[in-house]
Formats: sequence, structure tokens, C-alpha cells
Amino acid sequence: MSWRADDEVLLQRLEDETIAQRLFALIVADRGDPKVRIHPRAGGLVGEVRKLPGGAPAVASALAGDVARLGRFIDTVPLPQCSPELLHHLALFHSKAATALESTAPDLAANSWVWSLAAWLALGEERAYISRLEEAVLGSSTKSGGIPPEKVPYELVNEIGRRADAASRDLRVSGTAALVALARGDDAARIAGLADSARQRLKVETNRRRNGAIESALEVIREGIDEASVQGDLTTKGRTLVLRAVAVWAWSGHDEQVEHFSIVQIERIGWELYRLRDWTSLRYLLDPFRPMMEMLAGRVERDPSQLAYAAGCAQMFVFMSDVDVNPVTKLAAAERSLKICPTHRNGRVTLASLLCDNAISLLRVMVVKKAEEVARAEAMIARAETLFPGTRELPEAKKKLEEVKARGLVIW
Repeated sequence: MSWRADDEVLLQRLEDETIAQRLFALIVADRGDPKVRIHPRAGGLVGEVRKLPGGAPAVASALAGDVARLGRFIDTVPLPQCSPELLHHLALFHSKAATALESTAPDLAANSWVWSLAAWLALGEERAYISRLEEAVLGSSTKSGGIPPEKVPYELVNEIGRRADAASRDLRVSGTAALVALARGDDAARIAGLADSARQRLKVETNRRRNGAIESALEVIREGIDEASVQGDLTTKGRTLVLRAVAVWAWSGHDEQVEHFSIVQIERIGWELYRLRDWTSLRYLLDPFRPMMEMLAGRVERDPSQLAYAAGCAQMFVFMSDVDVNPVTKLAAAERSLKICPTHRNGRVTLASLLCDNAISLLRVMVVKKAEEVARAEAMIARAETLFPGTRELPEAKKKLEEVKARGLVIW
């Protein structure tokens, strides 16, 4: 029996399906859900890659066993230069990979979501292919029921947003993948070659969906704290309730929205404990949030647009200073509060008080007057008066300084 053209077509289709499955396995490997598989039609991706300059050798290498070379080749092809058919295949292929990885490897899943979105964005910019596809599916009803090509990529944004929302109550890993993908909307826009105006529209929508999902996760905490406050249980139940914010922070990829929420709630509970002088409980409340507060402090110090959160963040470091028993780190926390917010009243009061205390302690142990130590104490007292002239310890510090200065013997 002679080898027919139809046989050649069938063989190539089967080879393409095999290569597509190998490529999917390369991306997902043993990290993903084994139940998620690509459709045989995904072989069309390989057929489209073969048409690209340099594509045929990459496909041949994959057939011979070097699938990684094909993967690298596909990653280097600029999406705006791809055929619409290839873009469609890439969008579906990466979406399927993200689905397989989202519950076990969120970073890899997020990357696949980004590439899927980028392919859809590039396809939306091309417009004609999606229009033809909709007309083929919907027929004459296209004008009334179809989605404008440029809005089709937003269907994926909505889908990713829904996945984040669905995972927000129990903080599933799949939600982390979705949130990271939404945070990387700019990457997708760049890969797709979008114009600035289109990038901005995408950013608004991805931020909206991301913020909404995070807010859903935080709402559980807010409701619990509000209820505890009404029942007068804020000091006993507050820590347990707000502690969930640490898990939400990790789930969200350390999103600043969670940091802003946390300082409000911690300050709310913290002042109640402060009024009770329950320093042990206040320290217990603050300890799990120290890494979060450090990150927020860094944001505030670097970014002037974070000024609105400076006072709340500074108060966290004032609380940390209040509960610290180590004189060195106690002073450092007070100093940090003013670095974050130089005008913060509580920070200025706390630091001025500590400076006076330190000056008094230094002067009290000075058996022989030492000019260098006297000057250091005097500088502390002067700074304390500048920070907060009404500092309670200031008169005692000044009196002690004058007593030491009145001594006759000075050692330099």
C-alpha cells in the first residue's frame, strides 16, 4: 500500500498532539493536578509554531525528545508577531496549565495565567480573528450578543478574579495564584505589546478584582472584631481574630492592603490593652505582626504616596517601644516611629521620655565627672526638650545635669 497524502497529514497531526502533551507535561511536570489534561486539538499549537521562522527545527527537536528547546523557542516569540490562531492556542494552553498548577504551585500557575492573559490581549488587539470566530459561532446574532474583541481578554480577568474570590474565605492556595496573576497585569500588557491607554484600563480592572478578593478575606476579620467590640470582648478575643490577617497577608503575597487594614485593627485593640496597662497582652498582640510592620514601614519611608499610613505605622513602633524590655531595642523602636512619621506626637513623647531616662541613668552612675559623658547626656536632654518640651521626666533630667556640672573635677 502506497503512502498517501492523507496518511502524512494524519501522522503529523498525531505527532503534533504528542508534542503538545509533552510540552504540557514539561510545564506542569509532577507539580500539577494529574486529572487536568489538554484537549487533542491543542496539537494545533505545534502546527502553528511550525509555520514560524525557526519553528520547524524546534518542533523536530521536541519530537526527538528535546521538548525544552521548543518551550524556550515559544517563550521568545513576540506575541504581536504571532498568528491569531497561535495566539488562541497559547491562550487556551496556558490557561489549562494554570488550572493544573493553581492548587499546588501558585507561582507557576500565576505565570501561566499571565501568559494566557497576554495571548488574549494580543488577540484582542488583532480583533479580526475574534470577530470571525464569534460570527461563525453566533451567526447573524453576533451584533446583538457578541463581545467586542478588545473586551474578550477581560473575561479571563473576571475568571481569575472569581477564583480569587472563591478562595478568599478559606485562603486556598489557588487564590494566591489568582492574586499574584492579577498583580502582574502589567507584565501581561507588556508581553502583549499593549499601548499605554490599554495598559491603564487593564490595570484598573485587575486592581479592582484583586482588591475585591482581598477585601472579602478581610471582611471576615472585621466582622468578628466588630462583634467582639460590641460585646466588650475586644481585649480577650481581639488578638485571636486579628491574627488571621497574618495568614491573609501571606495568602495575598504580602499585599499592602492587608497591612493598612491590620494597623487599624491592631491600634484599635492595642489602645484598649494600653489603657489597662496590660503590657504582656500588648506584646503578645504585636509579635506576629512585626514582619508585616517592617514591610509597611519600608513602603512608607520609600514612597511619599504612602503618607496617609505613616501615623498608623508609627504608632505600631511606639507600641513596640512601650512593651520592649531591652533598653537598646526599646529606644530603636521609638526612633523608628519618628523616622516613619517625624510629627507623630506619641512617638515624640515616647522618644523624649526615653532620652531623659537614659540621660538620668548615665548621670547617676557617673562617680567622676567625665566631660564626654556629660556632653552626651546634655545632648539627650536638649533633644528631648526639642521633641516634646512638656516631657514629664525633663525637669529631673535637667536638675541632675546641673548637679553633675557643679562638680569641680573633670576627666576628659
